[in-house]
Amino acid sequence: MEIVIIIVLAVMLVTFLVLRAGDVFSPWTITTAVWLAIMVMYQFQSRLLDPLSDQFLYCLMIWYPILCISSLVTYYVMPSDHGHNRSAEIPPMNRTVFTWLYVITMVITPVYVYQILKIVMMFNSADLLNNIRLLAIYGDEGYGFLQYSYVLSQVMVVVAFWQYPKIPLWQLLTIVVAAAMSAFAIMEKGMLFFLFITIIFCLYEKRVIKMRSIIISAVSIIGVFFLFNIARDSTEGSSDESMTFLDFFGLYILSPAAAFGKVQPDLIPQFGSHTFHSIYIFLARWGGDFVVYDKLQEFVWVPLPTNVYTVFQPFFLDFGYPGVAFFAFFYGVVSGWCYRQMRYGSGVAKCLYVYITYALVLQFYQENFVLNLVSLLQFFFFIFIIQQRKVTVDFNPES
Repeated sequence: MEIVIIIVLAVMLVTFLVLRAGDVFSPWTITTAVWLAIMVMYQFQSRLLDPLSDQFLYCLMIWYPILCISSLVTYYVMPSDHGHNRSAEIPPMNRTVFTWLYVITMVITPVYVYQILKIVMMFNSADLLNNIRLLAIYGDEGYGFLQYSYVLSQVMVVVAFWQYPKIPLWQLLTIVVAAAMSAFAIMEKGMLFFLFITIIFCLYEKRVIKMRSIIISAVSIIGVFFLFNIARDSTEGSSDESMTFLDFFGLYILSPAAAFGKVQPDLIPQFGSHTFHSIYIFLARWGGDFVVYDKLQEFVWVPLPTNVYTVFQPFFLDFGYPGVAFFAFFYGVVSGWCYRQMRYGSGVAKCLYVYITYALVLQFYQENFVLNLVSLLQFFFFIFIIQQRKVTVDFNPES
């Protein structure tokens, strides 16, 4: 079955490229390339990991065709006011709103990092990096407006790389530094990968780089993540041997597919407890009585320890195979619609599709779209107001 899936994925990828159905960042091309790479690499993992389960293969056979077909149909049947591809054009921007958000980001990001360091420095400084990560997972998140540092950094990174060289290089570099500081504040590789995706996506769509540069950059970022992981783990004081690159590659690239075989549907009666996790966190903060799971998921051994289970996990836990099918359709429609709007000139869609690309590329690892729905809505809001040519407040409405 695995060989058949590989052949089908390879044929589909070649077909998309030959027929020039979209570009390399279209939803169907990303999805095909991601799962083809995972399936091929799994054949050469030298029994480092457990075999792929039927459960994973069934979900993949449900997810892939539904997502690709729904995104293709949405893209090609959607009407457009423009008759040509405008994806390379720099989207419009309200300079005043951008400047205000830039100043806010530059102020709250170092303050946010300072507040976190002030707490973790109360403990053993030798475990600084590990303590930062533990605080991000188990802390009470009582930082108020400072917590917007993360989403504002994402917004500013996307807008800045789309706008460059219309904005000065020094401003772009300070935005990148702020994004790196936000990643440091919670010791998470996600922001670094988001930064990488943003750079590659914007430069490719603006026709500055080609496919070869993307491949070289992808190899480089894996190396950076490996070094980042070593730096974080070295502070834990473990007497075990350091993680080898093969262990790292198996743990972060291939293990989620193996780990998904150990996932079983959840019997908790609360609707979509895992899928709508971020919404239940928001509701619980307002005093609602809801089941809210810990950020850090349980580890399983495959036989390497891992706690990520591919994009299928929350949908399968809550709704089984029908849930995987439904959200594949949802992913396809949303990504196909946004990709269409991006290709034909929508400034908001150009920025929003960067986030969608990030979620699509990481579908082999974990779900990053629906689970982050609240953050995504905040991201969309800030992108939307930056794109408005004129923002006014009328204090004298007509009677």
